[in-house]
Amino acid sequence: MSRLISVSDDVYSKLTKLKGKDSYSVILRRLIVPSSNKEKILQFFGTGGVDEEKVKELKIGWKKWSDRYA
Repeated sequence: MSRLISVSDDVYSKLTKLKGKDSYSVILRRLIVPSSNKEKILQFFGTGGVDEEKVKELKIGWKKWSDRYA
């Protein structure tokens, strides 16, 4: 059974980019499936490792934040 839903133009464009050749139902199911932090961490580390430049950026940002708020 199909249903009609309304989404904003920006959401529609993002969904269209994400879906590729899949149907909208497939991409929506993929997006709403709850995943644990463990799964997210394994996905991050399983996709080629850690980007050293990104780690440096995060360290700088964390230092600025902790100096200001902690």
